[in-house]
Amino acid sequence: MSLRILIVGGDGIIGGALERKLAIMGHDVAVTTRHRERVTEGTVFLDLARPHVALPRAKCAVICAAMTRFSDCREMPELARQINVTAPVALCADLVSRGTRVILLSTSAVFDGRTPHVGASKPPSPRSMYGRLKAEAERRVLALGENASVLRLTKVLSRETGILAQWVGELKSGRNIQAFDDHRFCPITLDNALDTIAALIEGGGESGIYQVSGSADISFVEAARHLAARIGVPPQRVTAVNAEECGVPAEEITPFTSLDTSRLSALTGFVPPQPYAVIDRAFATSLAPACAR
Repeated sequence: MSLRILIVGGDGIIGGALERKLAIMGHDVAVTTRHRERVTEGTVFLDLARPHVALPRAKCAVICAAMTRFSDCREMPELARQINVTAPVALCADLVSRGTRVILLSTSAVFDGRTPHVGASKPPSPRSMYGRLKAEAERRVLALGENASVLRLTKVLSRETGILAQWVGELKSGRNIQAFDDHRFCPITLDNALDTIAALIEGGGESGIYQVSGSADISFVEAARHLAARIGVPPQRVTAVNAEECGVPAEEITPFTSLDTSRLSALTGFVPPQPYAVIDRAFATSLAPACAR
């Protein structure tokens, strides 16, 4: 059955890929963009820094847009609050009042990062500014009632962007890299995120909180050395460094980011993927061996 779906944040990796996936699935998709030159039929200009526009009616809306860099949220807290809390909450309230079901994308950063496989029912305990803002947005959106849901994601890997994509290019170009040994993450593929969102849209399910996560956390240096091995360059090209000694605020260093996915697994059969399998899949077309230098 074709549904009218609105994606808020079509410029991002997840939003753009979700638009393509839902269109292939036969849904009628409208998206927002913050670039006026990209406005076409089915695309609405929306800048969350000034969200005074009327959004089209839809059966379901997915809020993908956010300020996600920890440093940006820390250094520009007022703008971060507008983009991550004030604007999306107002949009969700308007959409729900018109009968639209909303799904707010959120993050494992709403927890303190000290415990693995955190359950969805555990109260948020954010340490970073980004985590605090997303936790507030979650609370206020969920308060809108049965047409509001939150989907928390761990780190989504993409071969186009992100530090791992940068490392692949540097290692293949013969450059050495540094990676944190005290900062960890729990990766999922972009397809994991997209399949989950599509399942929540089509399968319905009850409102509330869902979580999609990999099976385990790994350090950034472990991920970097895995990439080096797959590319075929010496592991000595990767140097382990300490995140806090490199200037990362202590509240932004995460020993654990993995989440419990039992509610999602019961709904869709989702099986949390292994971290190295996620890396291999995300960078499958980029990991052809290079000559060691």
